[in-house]
Amino acid sequence: MKGITVKNALRTIGVALVAGAMVIGFVSCGSRARAEGKLQIMYSGNLRGAVAPCGCHTPKGGIPRWVAFMKRHADPDAYWLSVDAGNYVDRGATPGCSNKCQFLIGSYRDLHYDVLNIGKQEAWMGRSTLKQIIDTTKGTGFVSANLIDMKTRRPLAKPYIIKDYGKLRVGVLGLLNEADFPKGSMLLDSTELTVAPHMEACRKYIPSLAKKVNALVVLAELSTPAIDSLVRAFPEIDLVISTGAVQSGETPTIIGKTRVMGTGSSGYNGHYAMLEFHPAWKDSIGFLQFQDQLIATYDESGPWADRLTAFNAASSAPKKVGH
Repeated sequence: MKGITVKNALRTIGVALVAGAMVIGFVSCGSRARAEGKLQIMYSGNLRGAVAPCGCHTPKGGIPRWVAFMKRHADPDAYWLSVDAGNYVDRGATPGCSNKCQFLIGSYRDLHYDVLNIGKQEAWMGRSTLKQIIDTTKGTGFVSANLIDMKTRRPLAKPYIIKDYGKLRVGVLGLLNEADFPKGSMLLDSTELTVAPHMEACRKYIPSLAKKVNALVVLAELSTPAIDSLVRAFPEIDLVISTGAVQSGETPTIIGKTRVMGTGSSGYNGHYAMLEFHPAWKDSIGFLQFQDQLIATYDESGPWADRLTAFNAASSAPKKVGH
């Protein structure tokens, strides 16, 4: 299985399609003269620490159900790219990475997530916590083109990551919305971190990145008008996965030649997008998007269910009070 056999935590049990939302189409983009193959992008975002199913009437989501979704819908003929567009951790009451934050980051690490964008929730944890997470989460890349470390005057994380899959090369760039961090606010310690204008970062990185890759994916926390301006200024972007306010919600839309998709919230739904390339198609690529509610039909016994049970038990255990 291309790009999936290395993911020991997700050894496939076959592909099973269930009821959900699916969109298929073709989109014309940049030069694809030598690109070939299918790329399956499993994407999440806006979990905000929701590691277990939640919701008022029908509990949805949770890490074990997300793992089951990925296993059931893994295409054995596709390359694999797993990403989170941001806001995966909770904003704990105390500084640092909370227990839920540690559980989620550890889960993404063990699931061999390829790329995690830094969203508001993560930026709020501060420079030292973020640096520690980035430096210690081996095998997973963190991106943010416009979260600037004031000590180095450079991006705190990599601006983008390039992934190679045989005859296909993909670039993944991350963005924050500077409007969410107004000057003078207490959201960031301005002596340690600042959020540069996202368009400024795009002008710096996208033109050169687009020349190096066959497909360009942007993970972003941007408003609908900001996304519209972004993709019209940079039509070489193939796909935007947004945790921000996209008017279409989780339904894919097309702006110019760029597909834009939202992640929803709290991990209620599982999502993937499929991009297919063939030299005979020249500048066109095949596109398919699928999503399904992560309800009880995705409950499975096994190590991930056991892992969540152990975490919940530890979290609910009474804490000792010292004298």
